[in-house]
Amino acid sequence: MKTCGLLLAAALMLSGGCVVHPKGTCGPACPAIEAATTIGLASERLPVLERIAAQENLSEHEQTYLVNAVCHGGFSGDQADALITLIKNPCCTHETRQYISKKLRFIMFSNDRRRVVEALIEHSGGGEQSAE
Repeated sequence: MKTCGLLLAAALMLSGGCVVHPKGTCGPACPAIEAATTIGLASERLPVLERIAAQENLSEHEQTYLVNAVCHGGFSGDQADALITLIKNPCCTHETRQYISKKLRFIMFSNDRRRVVEALIEHSGGGEQSAE
């Protein structure tokens, strides 16, 4: 019985636990993000999250939740692809880009981190600059 308990605990640890859902008002994409987080295989979960990242009019709340879901686990290249899709989305806010830059440590391989950083630099301007 003790062995079964240890195996269950190990399985829960390997599954990664829950994705952090930020405080605030949920938008229409939140249920889709929540559903995607329940997909067990990262190779299936991250493409779904990437499609959500391409949706227009994601709120900042949804963008933050999406970044948390993407960084929750999976293949480094797939994580980078999903984050780059969000970064290139015209709705992506300056605050979301800053949040992504803080989450780069979750991307395992340096070449994938570099791709995300390059996208952040390329899309750092836009109409979201604050007045000086």
